[in-house]
Amino acid sequence: MKTATVSLLRCDTYAPEALDAALRASLANIGFDPASFSGKRIAVKPNLLIPAAADRAITTHPEFFRAAVRLIKASGGTPVLIESPSIHSLERTLKKTDFGRIVAEENVEVADVEKTGTLVYEAGRKFKRIEICEAFFGCDMSVNLPKFKTHGLTYITAAVKNLFGAIPGLGKSKMHVKLPGPNEFCDFLMDLYGALHEGFGKPMEIIHLMDAILAMEGEGPGTAGTAAPMNAVLASMDAVALDWVAVTAAGLDPKKAYTVVKGFERGFGARSPEEIEIVGAKMADLGGKPLSPSRGSFMSNMVRWPFTSKRFKNLSIDRPLPREGICTLCYQCMKICPGGAISKAAEGAKRPTYDYDKCIRCYCCMEVCPEAAIEKKRGALQWLFRL
Repeated sequence: MKTATVSLLRCDTYAPEALDAALRASLANIGFDPASFSGKRIAVKPNLLIPAAADRAITTHPEFFRAAVRLIKASGGTPVLIESPSIHSLERTLKKTDFGRIVAEENVEVADVEKTGTLVYEAGRKFKRIEICEAFFGCDMSVNLPKFKTHGLTYITAAVKNLFGAIPGLGKSKMHVKLPGPNEFCDFLMDLYGALHEGFGKPMEIIHLMDAILAMEGEGPGTAGTAAPMNAVLASMDAVALDWVAVTAAGLDPKKAYTVVKGFERGFGARSPEEIEIVGAKMADLGGKPLSPSRGSFMSNMVRWPFTSKRFKNLSIDRPLPREGICTLCYQCMKICPGGAISKAAEGAKRPTYDYDKCIRCYCCMEVCPEAAIEKKRGALQWLFRL
């Protein structure tokens, strides 16, 4: 029995007329009537990880955001931009990208994302109370606009992971301290997913519209990743089902995507691929090449190993390492580091100092480095795992 519908459409351009047609067709494919937006405040949640040019594929494309906003407005709804970037303020991120211009041109309300409210979700496994941007409580419905990217910790960042941006600013880094491994971190993401649906007093309807026209491969989700055409727009009311279709269409392994594995297990919607109906194009119609995953390591991304010492961790897990000559000592990495593992460069040195005993391998520093100066350095024992 099919319990989730996912729309998959080929689209290889960000031209406004093409995006409008793709989004309208996507909503029709999943049985959602845009007239449902009428008279309602709609939380619009793009991916605005850091200020970045649209062609870097680090953020949801600004024109994709505009198309969603115009559709909501044309249907009588009021779009409200709610997003909390990793380090930079939302205001600064808008000013340094085309989002600022589009927000002004389309007269989009921008939420104050510094104020927080508490979602209560008694079914949560890791957390039953989660602090999110208070602005969500004043909205009737949400439109989630993820960018499909590979990810050094969670394998992919897609519809489920994009909702992590509901947590304000550096609060996200604190969650990495509490939940350093991909297994437990993705358990929390599923708690957040459930809470966003059920924690507002009355269920919150969330429509997921994914920008996978230009996706990201390699050492995503930040500046170290590489833009790659995927030529797709996806939509669903079920984020887990959408993520399964996206990761499969990208030529990646859904069994390594913890948000998919955990999502099927939790049963918020579809519990297996057999329960997903794909409407629209076939995956073979997209025409893109399979994306390359984050190189990662045997242990750092997908496999939890019972290591018992910091020394073993440092020898066996990829560690982030700034490259001299590229690093500009801006210290964005130090600001975001949830483990307090990064300090200023020693006198005469040209890169920050890392304490790898404190480093939890969340790779947040890689995500936010504006110069893509941080690479993963293999541990000395990783040759053993490759054998």
